Amino acid sequence: MIHVLMLSLDTAMATHPQGDSRKRHLAYAERAGGVTVIAYTPPGVGGPIQASESLRILPTNSRSKLFFPLDAVRLAVRVASERRIDLITTQDPFVTGLTGWWLRRWLDVPLLVQNHSYFFDNRAWLRERPLINTLLQRAGRFVVSQADLYRTVNRKEHDAYIARGGSSQRSVALPLGTASEAFAALPQERALADLRRRLDLKPSDQVVLWVGYPVPFKRVPLLFKVFRRVIEQQPAAHLVLIGDMSKSSDDLRALARDEGIAGAVTLYGPVPHDELPLYYALGEVYVHTSSYEGVPRVLFEASAAGLGIVAFNVVGVNEIIEDGVNGYLAPDLDIDGMAGRIIHLLRNPALAQQMGAEAQRRALEQHNFDRYVEAWVGVMERTVALGKRT
Repeated sequence: MIHVLMLSLDTAMATHPQGDSRKRHLAYAERAGGVTVIAYTPPGVGGPIQASESLRILPTNSRSKLFFPLDAVRLAVRVASERRIDLITTQDPFVTGLTGWWLRRWLDVPLLVQNHSYFFDNRAWLRERPLINTLLQRAGRFVVSQADLYRTVNRKEHDAYIARGGSSQRSVALPLGTASEAFAALPQERALADLRRRLDLKPSDQVVLWVGYPVPFKRVPLLFKVFRRVIEQQPAAHLVLIGDMSKSSDDLRALARDEGIAGAVTLYGPVPHDELPLYYALGEVYVHTSSYEGVPRVLFEASAAGLGIVAFNVVGVNEIIEDGVNGYLAPDLDIDGMAGRIIHLLRNPALAQQMGAEAQRRALEQHNFDRYVEAWVGVMERTVALGKRT
């Protein structure tokens, strides 16, 4: 059993006791033996949260994210004075990573740095905020070079690390695992019918589903252009987006009107994670238009729900989807190509079900949550066993 100190920017860890993030970390803590999470929060969240016998959450109550490193160090030193820390792990190689690097030196504890996206040498990410992201990339490279183990979620980032001279012994590519039987279970027909009524869906509507935060790299405006091509040939198609639409920098309703698809698009709000399986059951096809990903857990969930998936062939996504087997990959930015593949699945439900069944099999076998917990805690234990770099 080990005691792990986690540094996280996930405010929901502290503020949403029934949320998915809290539930996942409860499982990690139970398996590891003890986890203390220092989580960024704004002021007013309160003091320590004893979520379980093995999981404690310390909100930073920071005046801004700029103060997170100082607040996190203060809390970490207090934790170390109360109980031995066997490992420090950070959510990213940037703000939490730099904080973890400093604590590694101060507390003389191994550091496990995580990378849940695709950052290094990613031109699309650099274009989002050229100056800031260039500086972050430089800082991240330094942090990764100092880590006692570096964990990525996709092979692209891991292989790039090795190509730059990184240690294969001190690195691992471990995708997230969020597939579960809950997504595979058939919903009650009445509950599904009630949901369709709430969303004002007609019996004839063929639902194309999207779930997530509409941040820029998710390219929802591009999705709308794709969907305009879809309904030109498949008028029964209806696009349903589930997520916090306030995260978008665009006026999505106005964009839908501009594309002439407003009547065939439903913008729904965020849904508690344990209620998502019912929403996935609405879909006939799942669509994903991101420009890059770490490894998107929504694809594991859509796969576990047995949906045929259509996505662009980009980093992170192409490690999950095998074109023509458990979904379709369209060339990146090929609007007509993606639309054509969606239409093909909507017009061939037997093929969509066949692909969905294979997607479900792979998700439940390879990306099952219980298996992931074992693997992730195993990575932590491996880092402790390796110890600090010399």
